[in-house]
Amino acid sequence: MDGGLTALPVSAQRVFLQLVRETLARGRDRVRITIRALTDKTGLSKETVSHALRQLSSPSIDLVNVVDAGGAHRAGHYQVRWYTYQKRSVGMTPQRRRMKVRSVIDHSIENRLLSLSADDRALLEQSYLALQPTERREVEDHVKDNLLTLGMVVTKEAFHQYVLYETMRRTMYHHIRRHYPNMFVFNPVSTS
Repeated sequence: MDGGLTALPVSAQRVFLQLVRETLARGRDRVRITIRALTDKTGLSKETVSHALRQLSSPSIDLVNVVDAGGAHRAGHYQVRWYTYQKRSVGMTPQRRRMKVRSVIDHSIENRLLSLSADDRALLEQSYLALQPTERREVEDHVKDNLLTLGMVVTKEAFHQYVLYETMRRTMYHHIRRHYPNMFVFNPVSTS
């Protein structure tokens, strides 16, 4: 994405960046979203969003793969592709390389919390319950702000998972780093 995005129309850029935001927020390369949700989040009309999706999925641009176009009241399923461009050398055209998103199985917050031992999970729950009401509210507000920034709407259970993860990061960081060295390390995009 370090080059070439500016060659797209502004509407296609907005739709693509919203799809990137949706996929990176979930640690996946695919997203299910309705046209209505894209219009609400980008501020574009339904026709403009549909046209931008057609542009992004065209063979010449190839940034979005439409897995399932969806329907009037059914979410479409889109695979977002990232590319990186090599700088142009004298006499050479720029080469682009596809980038892959690492598996959600390894890196989602839910699965990271599932990887905790029963003792560490119990300790995490105790740490959350031991927070003072003001601290707990601060953690929950921090998570809400992050979710709003990403434009995500999540279930109560997923919200609780995110709050537990943030609590773990704040209160048990050194203990978790010692026993689970990769718990807080995640680069969602890897080059192939």
